[in-house]
Amino acid sequence: MWRSCVGFVAFAVLASCSDTLSLPDRPVALDPGPFDYQALVSKYLDGQKNRASMGSIEISPLRASRLAQPGDWMVCARTTVEDRPTYLALFIRENKVIESRLAVLLDECAQQRFQPLPTPPKPASQ
Repeated sequence: MWRSCVGFVAFAVLASCSDTLSLPDRPVALDPGPFDYQALVSKYLDGQKNRASMGSIEISPLRASRLAQPGDWMVCARTTVEDRPTYLALFIRENKVIESRLAVLLDECAQQRFQPLPTPPKPASQ
């Protein structure tokens, strides 16, 4: 009986330790992210050569990127290209869009909430 109690205690201790050794599914964010990410994305997309072929653009809330994604932050954009619904994934680091691509399943863009993307302010002419 004593051996079974020792075995149970050892199992319980090991089980509780294994929980603390698991890695998080994404890095812990140390900063709140880009404050005006919508303006960053709007400016970035306006500079793309295929912007004229896109319809109106909607944007999702900012969220932390996952380990397999570039950048520290990500946002999804929803638009149309040649009358086809299209999702884009945009990745942000240090207040810059560092990469964009067609969204893949990992990005979960189809499940996001979207709002219209504000147009960037035009520079004042002098």
